[in-house]
Amino acid sequence: MRARKSTRLTTWRGWPAILASVLAMTGGCQSFSASDLWKADTWTYENLTRPHVKLPDPPQEAVYRAGHWEQEGPLQPGTLAGDLASAKVLLERGEYGDAEKVFRWLASRAKKERNADIYEEALFYEAECQFAQRRYPAARETYEKLVKEFPSSRFRGEAVQRQFAIAEYWLEDTRAEIRQKEQNKDGWSFSLPRLVNFEREKPTFDVEGHAQKVCEAIYIEDPAGPLAPQALYRAGGISYFRERYDEADTYYSMLVDQYPKSPLAPAALELAIQSKVNQVRGPAYDGRKLIEARQLVDTALRSYPELENKRDVLERTLIAINEQQAEKDFSVAEFYRRTHHPGAAYFYYEIVRRRYPGTSWAAKATERMHELRAKVEAEAAAASEGK
Repeated sequence: MRARKSTRLTTWRGWPAILASVLAMTGGCQSFSASDLWKADTWTYENLTRPHVKLPDPPQEAVYRAGHWEQEGPLQPGTLAGDLASAKVLLERGEYGDAEKVFRWLASRAKKERNADIYEEALFYEAECQFAQRRYPAARETYEKLVKEFPSSRFRGEAVQRQFAIAEYWLEDTRAEIRQKEQNKDGWSFSLPRLVNFEREKPTFDVEGHAQKVCEAIYIEDPAGPLAPQALYRAGGISYFRERYDEADTYYSMLVDQYPKSPLAPAALELAIQSKVNQVRGPAYDGRKLIEARQLVDTALRSYPELENKRDVLERTLIAINEQQAEKDFSVAEFYRRTHHPGAAYFYYEIVRRRYPGTSWAAKATERMHELRAKVEAEAAAASEGK
């Protein structure tokens, strides 16, 4: 029995050496000796997950007080502030890969220790390292995480600018496709969509969709910022080009409603009108979009002198809207005529005749009214006799 216990104890005591060997072989963690693993100050989550990166000494910081600079006491290596300063030195040297590992590790430590200042700064610089390495999908996620964790972050402006730059880069293929379509608008053209990307700068799937989501996030993260109108305009442009007019209408209308003084507002207003009109593809569709489009045309003509040179286009659009509304009301009258309700049909034909004078639908409504007059009079007479 004693021999068996001794064997078990030997096996149990030998596991730290095995674990130390495994940790030494992994490139992502710092190596420890077997004796170190028995020390209470070494056997910690922070040390076991610490990146295998040699940190430079933290630089001495200077503080401006009473009209002159004073040297602060040196930061201590191993502390959150000291290691953060050392990681910044790596970033300044251009050692972005090592710096990213340290900043990620520091962010995890700071979150665990509830040090919000270090956590916020480490997240931002981790994203900066990823951006510098052109690993844009990872950088985009980290910037988004930073703004979600710290909505009023002091780095919010820089994080939003970086995300906008990433979205602009991801939209290069879409812009090329738009240019190709404009050049071949009089002829037939076809471009095969790129389904999968293997570039580290882009998402693996649906680059355009990711770019649109980034634009949405920029508006949500910083609605009062200078890039919010541009982000909405980019998102609307993607949807309009792909003929998703309901989405385009939403983006453009939000831009016009919330940023009426933006330089992009006149163009967004014009595109919002076209998006609303394009959603109504016949009398069977909901006519409320036509009413909204008519209101926007009126707003464009009254409130945006920048669109004065497009007055003819807007007035033609108004005529087209008028024709579509007349067609829709005429189709309601036709429905009642087909279902043998001459009184209701006659009433709607009269609406078309009065509301849309000078249109072909008004002329057709007048003809139908002449055809139905005898039936309507007979129906009225029968109703009076029944009383």
